[in-house]
Amino acid sequence: MPKLKPKSTAILTANHLLSGAIVYWTGSEWTEDPADALRAGDPEAHASLGASGEAEEAADVVVGAYLVAVDPISGDPLELRERQRIAGPSIALPVNVSL
Repeated sequence: MPKLKPKSTAILTANHLLSGAIVYWTGSEWTEDPADALRAGDPEAHASLGASGEAEEAADVVVGAYLVAVDPISGDPLELRERQRIAGPSIALPVNVSL
């Protein structure tokens, strides 16, 4: 998981294993709304969130769990990559694609 500054506020994100949806940990379940995500503000809380992500990955609920630094007041992600991830694709994706 990415290193965060000790006093950074962070949330846990991943992709739901079956649907592929971007999800956020609430402390008891996953949600697609980042506003409902549990926020952690110190290294111990970061470690606890990380452990939750690892447990959910081991249970085959999600994949790619990691912590995202967010603004402590608004909850908006600080990194451009995460802001774009929340916004969704920047182009229209094809609906019926055969692989």
